Amino acid sequence: MSAVREITTLDRVELTEPVGDVPAGARGGVLELRDGGMAMLEITSLPQEPVLDRIVVAPLTKLRLVG
Repeated sequence: MSAVREITTLDRVELTEPVGDVPAGARGGVLELRDGGMAMLEITSLPQEPVLDRIVVAPLTKLRLVG
């Protein structure tokens, strides 16, 4: 049986659910972990759009690790 690794700083992750205006499936990197099971992310997979925040805070439960 394989062990599941916890998400940590600098991991590449994907949103499994939308967060604010950022859709599910968006990918980015974890900038920092916060109290309460939250992570600050820089979204890097979306095209440059001035109305879309590229830094979001999301619950760890809405993230999955990507390779």
